Amino acid sequence: MRSPLDSVRLDCGINRISVSHGNRPILAVPLDNRHLKLYDLSGSRLAQLPRRQRQAHRRMVCSVTWSHDSHVSTERCNLFSAGFDNKVVGWKVKFEQQ
Repeated sequence: MRSPLDSVRLDCGINRISVSHGNRPILAVPLDNRHLKLYDLSGSRLAQLPRRQRQAHRRMVCSVTWSHDSHVSTERCNLFSAGFDNKVVGWKVKFEQQ
């Protein structure tokens, strides 16, 4: 591979990414600005988390991971983020099938 197949340009540093499994893979990107951004694999932004400041990390988000356990994913959360605020936050991310 000589050149990237696709790329996404962001306005702050990226710490660690995670790609969901399933029919529609989603890229979760934790950012230095206390937010998470979700993209599809073509590079289109789908969402930014959190939508309300009360649910936000108070410091930089350092990692994200998708839950691969179907019981956990269907009941409560399917995406987890960890930050330098000593918090792990669970998110329920749901997108319509294309």
